[in-house]
Amino acid sequence: MTNYDYDVMFIGSGHANWHAALALRKAGKKVVLIEKDLIAGTCTNYGCNAKILLDGAADVLHQAAAYQGKGIAGDLKIDWSDLMKYKHQTINPLHLLLEKQFKAAGIEIIDGTAAFVDQHTVEAAGKTISAQDIIIGTGQRPSILPIPGKELMHDSRDFLDLPELPAHMTFIGAGIISLEFAMLVRAAGTQVTIIEFAETALRGFEKKYVEQILQQMRDLGIELHFKEAVQSVEQQDSRLLVKTASGLAVTTDYVVAGTGRIPNVEELNLDKVGVKFDKTGILVDDHLQTNVEHIYASGDVIAKRIPKLTPTATFESNY
Repeated sequence: MTNYDYDVMFIGSGHANWHAALALRKAGKKVVLIEKDLIAGTCTNYGCNAKILLDGAADVLHQAAAYQGKGIAGDLKIDWSDLMKYKHQTINPLHLLLEKQFKAAGIEIIDGTAAFVDQHTVEAAGKTISAQDIIIGTGQRPSILPIPGKELMHDSRDFLDLPELPAHMTFIGAGIISLEFAMLVRAAGTQVTIIEFAETALRGFEKKYVEQILQQMRDLGIELHFKEAVQSVEQQDSRLLVKTASGLAVTTDYVVAGTGRIPNVEELNLDKVGVKFDKTGILVDDHLQTNVEHIYASGDVIAKRIPKLTPTATFESNY
């Protein structure tokens, strides 16, 4: 019988993995988490939690507006700087608290990037680490259009850490992230333009409800441009110029790339051990097992049609 360092190794420490790590440790397994970024992953540190907290202020404004003249008087406004300070106070300690919880449960944590050596072994932080079973939960990262001026664009992580709001913001792409962020900053007083390559927003959702959302956005003064292919972003003095193939030109102060996300697989050295993957993620069966025995995947890194959302990743981790 082969002796491994651990019973179960988790690569990545987000929702796709840590629920299972705690459950397996409680069941008596020897468990290790390998993480190259902040413990607890995207949602906890620079995704859902931060977005929900910031959205809370916009929700209050929306509710207050509905009660104007019906018991509520006076205007409210969002102080973005104070709101961002509150976000940092609330969100920044979370990864430390969760790391403390994991360690208290007896889970070992290794800070580093994992790369497969063989089907039971990886290298990380200058160490060689082996396990009977390995679960990959490395998630996704924003995809930036490969166009001139791409270095002038910002991703969702940048946005959620923005200290001050610009006067005008442009979102490239009309998916969930762009629309949520656009409504938030519009509530805070920023002018907004959204440019989308497809014919409409939120593809895959019920059309009549999408149209209701888009009409609400138009009523708020948000500019929507569909069937537009962004070709470049240029610096113009202190501002930016976004150009499309049709000739549309938008002068703006801040550009957010909301053009999708791609799986974090490149650094894993999956070819070394024969794990199959494609541009959408790691291929798994109905039991989340890859084509290589003892190697599994969970969460957003999986190639799948169901939504790549935190509740899905949590379900898979618990499963």
